Order: sequence, then structure tokens, then C-alpha cells
Amino acid sequence: MKKIIFVDSTQIGHLTFQAYILELDTLNVGFGIYVEGLDPPLVLFEKDALDIVRLSIDENLVQFIAQRSTSSRIDRLHNFSRLMEFVKSSEEIASKMVFKKKKMEYLADSKHLVRMKNIYINAGK
Repeated sequence: MKKIIFVDSTQIGHLTFQAYILELDTLNVGFGIYVEGLDPPLVLFEKDALDIVRLSIDENLVQFIAQRSTSSRIDRLHNFSRLMEFVKSSEEIASKMVFKKKKMEYLADSKHLVRMKNIYINAGK
């Protein structure tokens, strides 16, 4: 997987999240949201064999971020909300720039969202 075009970034808490258009190992184009300085992407959008754009979340990376966060529960809720805003705007960019006229699986509509939120928010208990 190779980052080919930088799209956007945002600072949330002490982390910088960056969105990129990617060249995947299959030579297809994908879209990923990274935590600056860390690989693999936190969120990855890629087209499957049925021509549907699927998303995947790196739960190990979510756990890694959650375990190292020193933020309070209230700050974590605020940070998570800001991340979802960034992801949503990134999904819109991906659907227009990378996956035109393709059916997309969105994070807000996926089972991944609840799991990701629970891992991050509850790690600070």
C-alpha cells in the first residue's frame, strides 16, 4: 500500500489524522485515514470483487491509541466526535474523487463505529 495523494489532515488532541488516496497492493485505488507517523491506516476504503467500496478499521491501532491516551472520558468523547466529523468529510471526498458511482459502506452506518467508540472511550476507565 502506497500513499499517492495527500487529501486532508486534522489535529485532534495530541494526534494528527491524515487522509490519503492510496495505491493498494492489488494496483487498485483506495482511500485511507492514518494517524501521523503510524502504519497501517486506521480506516481503509477499498473496492471489493462485487464493486462495492468496503471499509475496514484497524482495531489494534484503535486499542493502541486508546491505551496511550491520557485524556479524560469527557475529552475522549469530544475527540471521538471530532474524529467522526473528519471521517465523514473524508468519506465524502473519497466518494467523489476515488469511488465515483460506486456503492460505499460508510463508517456511520457500520458495526465498526460502535466497537471503535467503545474501545476508545472505555479504555480510560
